[in-house]
Amino acid sequence: MKMPPLHALMCFESAARLMSIKAAAEELCVTSSAVSQQIAKLENMMNIRLFIRSPRRLELTTEGRIYLRAIRPAFSQIAEATQRLMNEGKANKVTVSCTSGFAIQWLLPRLPAFEKANPGVEVQISTTNRQVDLLSEGVDFAIRHGAGNYPGLESECLVNDKLLPVCSPRLIAREYDLSSPGDMANYTLLHDEHRLDWAVWFRALGIGDVNTDTGPVFIDSNGVIEAAIAGKGIALVRSALVREELESGLLINPLQVEVNSPIAYYLVYEESAILQKISRRFRDWITLTAAAQHEHAAIHKRVKCSNTQES
Repeated sequence: MKMPPLHALMCFESAARLMSIKAAAEELCVTSSAVSQQIAKLENMMNIRLFIRSPRRLELTTEGRIYLRAIRPAFSQIAEATQRLMNEGKANKVTVSCTSGFAIQWLLPRLPAFEKANPGVEVQISTTNRQVDLLSEGVDFAIRHGAGNYPGLESECLVNDKLLPVCSPRLIAREYDLSSPGDMANYTLLHDEHRLDWAVWFRALGIGDVNTDTGPVFIDSNGVIEAAIAGKGIALVRSALVREELESGLLINPLQVEVNSPIAYYLVYEESAILQKISRRFRDWITLTAAAQHEHAAIHKRVKCSNTQES
């Protein structure tokens, strides 16, 4: 595959973005003639016309517009990686994108530990359910709920504990009997946007005749958990997101049944993000924190099982 000359690409991108040969020349600190020559070289090499030129205006051809959109992400990636390398050791801000549910239930309760160990560092949390473009939106890290396959990005598993049904103890007292997994079908099932979780849960337990398409759908896990606390139904969540609510008794796991899920929470980032020292520190902190929590939960479960057997 033949690559076009980088200088010619830079001239084209600048002229196309500014819609001016003169402005591109000023931006690149060269003459207008030099910019025109480089663009002509690029057009001749590809045998495609990129601009429609007239005495008073410059206009992109259809091919030129498509080509500009195709190469812009590469230029943005180069610029962002360069900026991160130049700021190594100087940056004092980390930007994280995640859902509001993950932020409230998992990240915010643990963040003071990072801030205490890194005084003066600002962690900006952007809450959204949209999959952001890390480079173009200036985001260092994203926490995504998925299978862990993110082409072109680094990903590290953070939360992969089991799914468990939770509800308010008041709900069981006033509703139907709940002594087996099949009894869940008599209750309102609460869903977050990944409403396939209940189907996964019933299928894992060998129950295939439950309609899991009913029940309200919330935009994220935070809404589901709040609805469960309010006694509006049964939520299916990660145990890591409701540990405090279970310990305080606001929520219960009525059947003590948990199942594995193919979906987990992953820390996702462009490799260039960790060119900055503070970003490396954040990456190391959040992955170690998640691993420590997983180990703590495993120990707690073993101790609980041992105490139950002894009694």
